[in-house]
Amino acid sequence: MTAKSILRVGLMTALAAGTFAAVPAASAPAARESANGHGTLLVTGSTGLVRRQFSFNAERRADGTVTGHATLINPAFTGANGHSPYQLDVDISCMHVVGNIAIMGGTTKRTNDPSLVDAVFFTVQDNGEPGTNDKISRAFFWDDDPHTQGPASACMDTGPNDFPLEQIESGNVQVRG
Repeated sequence: MTAKSILRVGLMTALAAGTFAAVPAASAPAARESANGHGTLLVTGSTGLVRRQFSFNAERRADGTVTGHATLINPAFTGANGHSPYQLDVDISCMHVVGNIAIMGGTTKRTNDPSLVDAVFFTVQDNGEPGTNDKISRAFFWDDDPHTQGPASACMDTGPNDFPLEQIESGNVQVRG
C-alpha cells in the first residue's frame, strides 16, 4: 500500500437534522455546520490487525470560517523516517456537509513523517447513535511532494463519495448541518 492509502483517515461525519419549533424563518438562527468524533479503525499491519486511533472536531463559525483539529495515530504505518506509530495532527480550515457526511480539509500541523506535510483531506459519515455504524475515510494528501503545499480549501471541490469510507470499530461520529 502507498503512504496515501495507508493514511486515509476517513473522518466524514453524517449530518444530524435539526428543527426549530414554530419560530419564524427570519428570526431562526443560522445553522452552523459542525463535525466531531473519535474512535478506532481496524487496519492490517505487519503484525496483524491493529487499531488506528482518530479524533477530530470542526465548526463553521458565524463569519463562515471553519476551525478545527484532527489527530491520527496509526501503529500499522512506519513513515519515511522509519518511526512507528505514525502520528498526524491537522489544523482543519475547510468543511462542507452533505446529508450525513462531512468532508474536511486542513494543513499538517505536526507529523513524524517529513514526507507527508501537505494539505490533508478526509470524510466522515454519521449513521446515528451510539456510533457503531459510523464510517471514516483514510487521510488523503494533496500530493507526494513535501516541497509543495496544496490548498486545504480544495475540500469544497470534494464530493461525499470521493473517498472510500470504512466502518469504525469503536467510537462515535457526529455531524450537524
